[in-house]
Amino acid sequence: MDSKIIQKRIDDLSAAMIAKGMREPRAQVDLRSNEQPQIYLRWKRGLGRDSYGRAEQYKFFAGDISTVFDDASAFVADQPDAEQAKLHDFMAALGSVIDIGREHGIDADFLNPLVASMKKLSENAITDRRAA
Repeated sequence: MDSKIIQKRIDDLSAAMIAKGMREPRAQVDLRSNEQPQIYLRWKRGLGRDSYGRAEQYKFFAGDISTVFDDASAFVADQPDAEQAKLHDFMAALGSVIDIGREHGIDADFLNPLVASMKKLSENAITDRRAA
């Protein structure tokens, strides 16, 4: 595999990560003497607000150069699509708000509509058949 093919495949990985809604993706190949080639993927999930527990995400693949590209591509393909990622992000943020409200003793009149919204979102996510 020559350098032009490697560059195209790593660029394609980054483009696929963007299509999946993975924020600020970085895909890189690491070739070192006496070691297996590695592919390293890095991205941010959600809105990037650390208060919601979202930090950078990482994934490493090591092995034969063709195999690591195939494995990394399969990993990205298995990620939820961008719309699912947005819904998951919103649900996680809403869940955090509900938890914070409970911890601070916020009145149930404020929390109950949020809890009802979360329940409805969860049920819709489970029964969503658009992809089927």
